[in-house]
Amino acid sequence: MRNGLIMLSVFTVIGAGLLLAVPGLRAAAERMTDADPLLIVAAVALEVLSCAGYVVLFELVFGRLPAPLRTRLPLSELAVNSVVSASGLGGLALGAWVLRTKGMSIEQIARRSVVLFLLTSAVNVLAVIVIGALMWVGAVPGTRDPLLTALPVALATCAVAGTLAIGALMRALAGRPGGRHRALYIALRSLGDGVGDTLALLRGRNWRLLGGVGYWLFDNLVLWVVMAAFGHTPSFWVVAMAYLLGMFANTIPMPGGFLAVEGGLVGMLLLFGVRPASMVVGAVVIYRAISLWVPSLIGGAAFLSLRREIGTPLAPQPEVRPSTRPLPAERV
Repeated sequence: MRNGLIMLSVFTVIGAGLLLAVPGLRAAAERMTDADPLLIVAAVALEVLSCAGYVVLFELVFGRLPAPLRTRLPLSELAVNSVVSASGLGGLALGAWVLRTKGMSIEQIARRSVVLFLLTSAVNVLAVIVIGALMWVGAVPGTRDPLLTALPVALATCAVAGTLAIGALMRALAGRPGGRHRALYIALRSLGDGVGDTLALLRGRNWRLLGGVGYWLFDNLVLWVVMAAFGHTPSFWVVAMAYLLGMFANTIPMPGGFLAVEGGLVGMLLLFGVRPASMVVGAVVIYRAISLWVPSLIGGAAFLSLRREIGTPLAPQPEVRPSTRPLPAERV
């Protein structure tokens, strides 16, 4: 995390230098000074709410962890996700390591990590399907270009169907635990049961599921509010769809997805007709600064306080599982 924060700082300085040095980007840098400071403060507050949404969802998935841990650990995961571009897997890896040092079983960690990853991803995928379909038929403002609406809807639908099929396949392939293949069994079983547990949680309609929606929605609103700070308020639906498609660049392994995510967001917003380009670039730069540094600073502070607890075994607590299906023996 320390190295990631250092790299994020370096890339932030490089980005600022590019804005000032490259003639084509200088207009965007000059335009950034025109942003309404009150709305920028509001955008920072929205990013804090986005972090809170992730904490709420984490608490739902991992059950009754001690109060300090169930707040500090998800915030620490967000910090890692900000400095390591890996579609959220870096944060899950940190959480798995911390929980393992505290005595939670590998099976339990793997299964619940799958559920958390699927729930956060499900919000994005379902948002693509809903917003893309509504935009394609003209029910909400935006483009009706099938390449920007119908195609993403089709791909997202295939992703949902593929995930359900993979879940069933993994459970079938898992077989029985034992011997040299125990690690493979845990991986396959965790994927299969994780899909089932995710569906069970969705059917249960626990209010904490709104944490996943808030995690996505408030981060979207940060970008929309930053644009409003420049005096331009494009349709929220346009910003949301451009956000969903542009953030696919976050899978590129760069610190914080630097340049890749910014380029993806700027490109998508321009394709959706948001103008002028200098405003789009300036807004995306400010949005990315907020969305990277707010979780990094809050999560970094949380991890510093969490370090004292690493290795301290969890107190035995009753198991609270998302579903009632029998599982292999687990221990805490």
